[in-house]
Amino acid sequence: MKNLLLLFTIFSLTACTSSDSDSDNPSTITPPTTAETIIGNWSSQTTSAEGSFLNRVTFTEAGEMSIYILVTITDGTVVEEIVEGKTWTLNGDQITTTDTLENDVDTTTVTVVNQNSITILTPEGDVIALTRDSDYESKLEQIWVATSTNEGCAVTFTYDFTTPNELLVSNYNGCTEETQVETESFTQTGGILSGRLSFVDVPLISACFPPAL
Repeated sequence: MKNLLLLFTIFSLTACTSSDSDSDNPSTITPPTTAETIIGNWSSQTTSAEGSFLNRVTFTEAGEMSIYILVTITDGTVVEEIVEGKTWTLNGDQITTTDTLENDVDTTTVTVVNQNSITILTPEGDVIALTRDSDYESKLEQIWVATSTNEGCAVTFTYDFTTPNELLVSNYNGCTEETQVETESFTQTGGILSGRLSFVDVPLISACFPPAL
């Protein structure tokens, strides 16, 4: 009986000490900030009777971002395919982005739903719901292709980064059957590319096929 009473007393003291310690030392873990949460890859895809819309966005800690948009109609025809590079800053819930080529500046509103879900309110008033996505490629060293259709003319842009510090760009217009190509050197600091890019007209046959023997 004495041993049982002693055991109960020790347990009671231990429980009280633990309880007091918990109350005196509240958790110091703070939730991640909005800027920390949005870092990474995000995607959104919607489908309707007209077709589908795919949007992929990547935010980096260095203040850079990439945007990939693919619009197709129901038969799979690509209506628009866009690749954009931007820099970004965050003030509260306002993201200010600057296009790395044209220096266009836009401000959007970001809302963190949870660690794997955010929404972005565009300047046009559209709300885009994005889900965290780590399954798509985000390396620069490859060939990137973008297409767009304007007034029935399909234009294909190809960006070839497979050669270190060298960029090969081609721009093919399906209506005029003309191709512009240019090779330029560039430097990369983090995700920022610096260099000069200009286009020259090249005949279609020499741009797309090897020369005749």
